[in-house]
Amino acid sequence: MYLIKQVSEISGVSVRTLHHYDEIGLLSPKKQENGYRYYSDEELSQLQTILYYKYLGFPLKEIKSLMKQDEDNLLSHLKHQLKLMQKEKDRLLTLIDTLEKTIASTERKMTMTTEEKFKGFTFKDNEKYKQAATEKYGETVMNEAEERQKGKEEIVADGFNKIWFAFADNIEKGLPATSAENVDLAKQLHQHMCTYAFDCSIDVFSSIGFGYAQNEEFRTNLDKYGKGVGQYACDAIQAYVAQERK
Repeated sequence: MYLIKQVSEISGVSVRTLHHYDEIGLLSPKKQENGYRYYSDEELSQLQTILYYKYLGFPLKEIKSLMKQDEDNLLSHLKHQLKLMQKEKDRLLTLIDTLEKTIASTERKMTMTTEEKFKGFTFKDNEKYKQAATEKYGETVMNEAEERQKGKEEIVADGFNKIWFAFADNIEKGLPATSAENVDLAKQLHQHMCTYAFDCSIDVFSSIGFGYAQNEEFRTNLDKYGKGVGQYACDAIQAYVAQERK
């Protein structure tokens, strides 16, 4: 049995936060005859599960709902958590490798390519980006895209990232957005979408291109690859679309 202060020291969760969990009915210690409230090993296990969900970005309201489910369903969610955390582990290992290369290149005055600088920084899992895409293109389209990508997530992400990094490199080279090189990148992007997202007509692809520049969520994410990539890609896509419509 553990007092709230002991649980705070063991878990790293503040006493104030534990009180909040108690107030909202997420995690409540049991009151004993002496008037003190104690946490059992069972409650500590529940706290561990709560912390897993919080790390993965679940809101407290949803965590509370999940915690009320029967044991079989909870086990299923825990297994799903494990898969997500294993992916996060792989991403962090990649980021560590990227950081080590950055340090080495700085110390030795070596040059890194744009792709090397940002290896591990993929934005495919950005929830705001996903939400904006769902609102714009519809849940059915996004579900179809997820189904096509199942088991191929890294291949899909690498393909998209390669194209965005290439746009960023071309900006640095001073190439016009409508240059042949960028029109070819737009073509590659269109083909990649048709293969791994949905059957994207040329008109829909044109609309998506405008979204890269006009939709704040899309533009913000693409501009993480390089300043102005969202608008630059939009212009390249429209040049490609005009060429295809001839």
